[in-house]
Amino acid sequence: MTETEYAVVDIGSNSLRLMQGLLSDGQWRFYPKRMATTRLAIGLAETGHLWSDGIANSLAVMEEWNHNLQGIPVCAVATSAVREAKDGQAFLAEVRWRFGWHCRIVSGQEEGALSFVGATSHVSDNTTVAVLDIGGGSTETVLGKDCEVSWSHSYPLGAVRLIETGGSTAEGLQEIRHKCDSAWLRQPVKPETLIGVGGTLTSLAAMDARLEIYDPAVTDGYVLSRDKVSEWLRRLANMSDEERKCVPGLASQRSTIILAGLTIAESYMTYYDIDEITVSERDLLEGVFYKQAFYDSCRIYKPQ
Repeated sequence: MTETEYAVVDIGSNSLRLMQGLLSDGQWRFYPKRMATTRLAIGLAETGHLWSDGIANSLAVMEEWNHNLQGIPVCAVATSAVREAKDGQAFLAEVRWRFGWHCRIVSGQEEGALSFVGATSHVSDNTTVAVLDIGGGSTETVLGKDCEVSWSHSYPLGAVRLIETGGSTAEGLQEIRHKCDSAWLRQPVKPETLIGVGGTLTSLAAMDARLEIYDPAVTDGYVLSRDKVSEWLRRLANMSDEERKCVPGLASQRSTIILAGLTIAESYMTYYDIDEITVSERDLLEGVFYKQAFYDSCRIYKPQ
């Protein structure tokens, strides 16, 4: 029996995530994901650079993870914040030099495609699926069938980006909603199923299920109606930030950005007249494994 182990790190605008996978006889077996909030994208829209504390936070978390990944090939996949920042390539060069990892900046289109492959890996054949991937810096929408993408688009509508520019007041959320409503493009077909990935929607599932302790076995496959999304958005918008931090299922680090994330979701579902969304814990990380999209074209620098 041939076995190969690999690890993937997702460098997002708001958080870092790690997942290890073992390939045995052509099948992947995954270990539980790990996550740390690092907030690389704070101030990015204003400065054009990654947040210095976010860089320090990210490198510290990677250092800790790297101690447990010795001998395992690692691929770091960077999304919206790193691909937009003026110092994004320099940051990845530092990651390469320190840890010897493969590092890739993925385009919005590839990000959406990888999330689609991960999220739809267990969907029945011949079902037209849309995947809504709400991130910190961007939102990807992808249509397809049988794990094959037929249409996709990446929008500059991220939960961190929008809450920074619009704010969490009633007026700010109205401005965010207007940006979303005016951004969506015409999709070629209406999907039979809408799947949502990303921290906004997994948090929403955890809140709706009243989870005191987060359990991905509960949130994965959790179905939410459009009315339920709207209800939660109204409820959270009427709370103070401190009150939101006490809501079961909502991590304190998401107490503010959840408002923008839910506004994106509500706007999308309303614009395309979609009644419900199924939350998926499978996303870009699984997509990298299934597509074996581990390698970049850069030389791997290992610290001496």
